[in-house]
Amino acid sequence: MISEVFSSIMGEGKYIGRRYIFIRFRGCPLRCVYCDEGIKESMPSRVERKPGSGIFQEYPYIERDLIKIVNRLKTPDLFAVSFTGGEPLLHHKKIREYSEELRDLGYRTHLESNGIYPERLFFFDYASIDIKLPEHFRDLEEREYREIYTLELKSIEKLYSMGVDVYAKVVVMENSIPEVVEGVAKDLSDIGDITLCIQPVTPIRGIKAVPQEKLLEIMELCGRHLGDRVMCTPQIHKYLGLL
Repeated sequence: MISEVFSSIMGEGKYIGRRYIFIRFRGCPLRCVYCDEGIKESMPSRVERKPGSGIFQEYPYIERDLIKIVNRLKTPDLFAVSFTGGEPLLHHKKIREYSEELRDLGYRTHLESNGIYPERLFFFDYASIDIKLPEHFRDLEEREYREIYTLELKSIEKLYSMGVDVYAKVVVMENSIPEVVEGVAKDLSDIGDITLCIQPVTPIRGIKAVPQEKLLEIMELCGRHLGDRVMCTPQIHKYLGLL
């Protein structure tokens, strides 16, 4: 269920640069072209030995000892504990137990999700929902894509109505259509004061970087609907060589 637990900075999204403890869950029903989840699924469960060291030890009893592990990895600059993946809501019942216990201990909780399970949502202090674009998939029919997108918006709306500090994140690629991303911004503005984080894809495995001109054009178009609630958040942890 849990593949790894470690301490690092948030490398993307609205709270980029903040110190987090990351609890990474296995599995995701989506297969985005830029994702490395398949590699991590085959790794043994592991826990960082010392906060921020990047040195791990295999740990087969993470689920049993999770709260103790989080307490050990806590640092004075800790901002929140992130449930990430994969897709953490595949394990929503267990995450609810962990989340409630952590919040009782004074930790702030953060969900990072693809948003396709709105019925499994409950309260977190923060939440990031990844909005998918058609080019994120290979051989996905238009009808299937629209179903995913509708669920993502429903998740954001539900979290927003619960008072969660929820924001959206969109990975843009070389072939992303600016007007399509603008449509996402328009839909978000209809929900409320939602921040949209534009994340240029990290160029790996033959995926090309987003031209600077296109990136700025996308941000400008989205700003028509969201104003200054548009951010560019590249994956800085990868540039810094962090987890």
